[in-house]
Amino acid sequence: MAENPGTYKKLPVRKDPVSVGIVQSVVEEVHDPDNPEKEKKEKLQHVLNLIDLAQGFGPKDLLCFHEFPLSGFSFRWNRQQALKVAIDVPGPETEAIGKKAKQYNCYIEFGCYGKLSDWPGHFMNLGIIVGPTGEIVYRHWKMRNMSGMGFSTTVHDVLDQYVERYGWDEVFPICHTDIGNLAIIPEALEPEMGRVYAMKGAEIVIRYMTAGAGQTIVHPMVWMGGAGEQTFRVDFQAQCMQGDYFGVFVNNALSPMGDSLFDLGAGHSAIIDNNGKIIVEAASSAETMIVAFLPMGQYRKTHEIPYFPKELYMEFYKNYVPKFPPNMFAKKLPDSIMDSMAESKKFLQWK
Repeated sequence: MAENPGTYKKLPVRKDPVSVGIVQSVVEEVHDPDNPEKEKKEKLQHVLNLIDLAQGFGPKDLLCFHEFPLSGFSFRWNRQQALKVAIDVPGPETEAIGKKAKQYNCYIEFGCYGKLSDWPGHFMNLGIIVGPTGEIVYRHWKMRNMSGMGFSTTVHDVLDQYVERYGWDEVFPICHTDIGNLAIIPEALEPEMGRVYAMKGAEIVIRYMTAGAGQTIVHPMVWMGGAGEQTFRVDFQAQCMQGDYFGVFVNNALSPMGDSLFDLGAGHSAIIDNNGKIIVEAASSAETMIVAFLPMGQYRKTHEIPYFPKELYMEFYKNYVPKFPPNMFAKKLPDSIMDSMAESKKFLQWK
């Protein structure tokens, strides 16, 4: 055990306060997934232009984009098409965005469908952060899809293989930087994730979303027989309060070219303080930018990792049986979302 187990690793911050910007941009799917290169280049150029615009209004230490600025997403793609649409990580897109991070001496976060050379046949929903050197400093897999609602590979889908390759520490990775300890939680309605990241010393947590705005939307698990409605941003505000960290809630803008219900939960991106209160919120659902200045020096004077009586809960967690087990993609990869929905039902542990 560490000399003081209540402490956590952190680097000195480059300045105080730290400036954080959200670029609320459109999400538009690649319309020709069989031949996506031209559209992928256009979307990348749009992201690079937005970086220049955002930094042109004053330097930002951290600039954040939503879940799919480089490709959009579609329920219609099959695996072969999704693999063509997904970017290589590292690859030309991460290199181009890295050059912008180096140019502006900042960190840039974005989500993407990505491919990793050591996981052939898989594509992942990845959270990427490139740093001031131009290199990738953080690469985070989405940890779980709502079962049946995606066929990108998540940590939970190949949990045993993932832990064998990377270790348990990389299930909840922290990015230690000179602007604070960063982490990404794209999943909603997962209070345990927020607690674990808080225990590991997360100070700024990014939640990128697609159609995850402040209005109430139907919970996708209704497709699997569940029920209820959730508001994803309020859920994140609660995590920030409970975990005592700053939150960056990045959502997409209105996207009329997305071949979807383009106003379903668009807009309302926000930066949240460690008490769960909104510091600044996007004033419209259009493409826009918001900025906040986070007082990291003052925050660190009083910040502690969470303290709670874990012994009260351990027995119940140990005996809990989840509805869906891990490793559902270990032997067979679904070819589409519809295939994933059908396959996931075969793994049900309770109904």
